[in-house]
Amino acid sequence: MTPRDHPVRTPVPSWEEAAEVLRTAASAVEAADGADLTMAAAARGDSTALAAALERIAAACPGTLAVSVRAITTLPPSGSPPSPGRTAPTFTTPAHTDLSAAASDHTDPFVTGSAHAGLSPAGSAHTGSTAVGAARTGPSLASSAQAELSVSGRVHAEVSGMGPGSRVDAGLSALAWCEDVELPLASVGKVLLLAEVAMGIDGGVLDPDEPVSLHDDDYCGGSGLLPGLSARTWTVGDLALLTASVSDNTATNALLRRIGLDRVNATAAALGLTRTRLLDRIREPRGPEHPPAFALGTAGELAGLAALLSGPEGWQVLMRGWMLANTDHGLVPAFMGHDPEGGRLANKTGTDDGVRADVGILGPVAYAVLASGPPGSDHGLVRAVRQAGALITAASRTLPWPAAPERG
Repeated sequence: MTPRDHPVRTPVPSWEEAAEVLRTAASAVEAADGADLTMAAAARGDSTALAAALERIAAACPGTLAVSVRAITTLPPSGSPPSPGRTAPTFTTPAHTDLSAAASDHTDPFVTGSAHAGLSPAGSAHTGSTAVGAARTGPSLASSAQAELSVSGRVHAEVSGMGPGSRVDAGLSALAWCEDVELPLASVGKVLLLAEVAMGIDGGVLDPDEPVSLHDDDYCGGSGLLPGLSARTWTVGDLALLTASVSDNTATNALLRRIGLDRVNATAAALGLTRTRLLDRIREPRGPEHPPAFALGTAGELAGLAALLSGPEGWQVLMRGWMLANTDHGLVPAFMGHDPEGGRLANKTGTDDGVRADVGILGPVAYAVLASGPPGSDHGLVRAVRQAGALITAASRTLPWPAAPERG
C-alpha cells in the first residue's frame, strides 16, 4: 500500500458543538440498546458522569470489560519543524535493532509449562518473562517509544483548551476501565506481529517482497482468505496486509513461522508492552494441550501502542496503512459516521468464543476496548464494546479531526 500523506487537522469545535455531539451519541445508544447512560452531564464536561456511564456499560457486560483511550497529536512529516510548545515527544526511530540475542533467552511461561495467573487483575503478581526490554537490546526503539507506551502516560492534543487539565482531557481520562487487567485478545494480538514486521521492513532487515511459501500446517480455519485461494507463495508484504485487513489466520501463521514468536514478544517488550504478548500460533480448534489463548494483554498497553502508530516514522506509516485496510468496523466504530475516504479509522479487531476486542486510531484518539466472558456470552460482549465505542466516538468528535488523507 502506498503510504498516505500526513493528515492536516481541522479547527477545534466549540464546546457547545462538542456537547451536542455527546448528547446525540448518547441518545443513539439509548435508543439502540435501551441503556440509560445519563450523558447530559457528561456532555457539559462532567467527567464523573462520563465515568458513571462507562461503569454502567461495564456492569451490564456479561464478563470483564476493559477500556483505555488516548488523545493523540498527529506529528509533522519528517523534516517539518515542530510547532511551538509541542508537548508530545517526537519519535526518532533508529534502524531496527536485531533482537535475536534478546529473543534467544526469552521464554514464555505457557510454553515452558511454568505457572501463570492468566487473567490477572491489575496489581497482581505477574510471572510472565516477556520484559526483556531496553537493557538487553541497547539503543533501540525503547529509547524513543517506551515512555510513550507507559500505561499512565498520555499524549495530549496540542490545541487550545484540549491539553492536560482541560475538560476534554478529563473526559478522555474518564473513559478508562480496568486498563491494567490482562484479558485474552484473540486476533488483536496480531498487532504485535505486524509491528515487528513493519519495523523489520523499515530497518532494512526484512524485505517486503521476500516470497514465503505456505506450509501445510500454516493453514488454519477461522478468519481469512488464503484457505480458499490457490497460490501457495506470497510475499511478506502480502501476508502482512492479509493479516491486517481480513485477519487471515493462515497468513498470520506463515508470518509467525518466518519471524519467530520469541522475536515478536521481545520487540513488544522493548516497546514497553510488558504484559501484552503472544502465547502461541493460531490454532482452530485450540486443544487442552495447547496454550490457553493466542495472546493476552491489557487495554492500557494496547491503547499506548495505538497512539504510537500515529507517528511519522516509516514503520508507523506502514503499519497504519495496513490497519486502514481492515474490513471489520462493527465493534468500537459501529456508531461512527460514514468515512468516505476510508482514511480516518485504522483498527484491528479480535473475535473468539467469549472474546471481543478492538484496538486502533479513530480520528484524533487512540483506543483499546477488550471484553471477555464465558462461552456463549458473545451478544452481550458485542453490545458492551459497541456502547463503549459510542462514548469513544462521541468523545473523539470533541477534538479536531484530521482531514481525510490524500491517496498515493
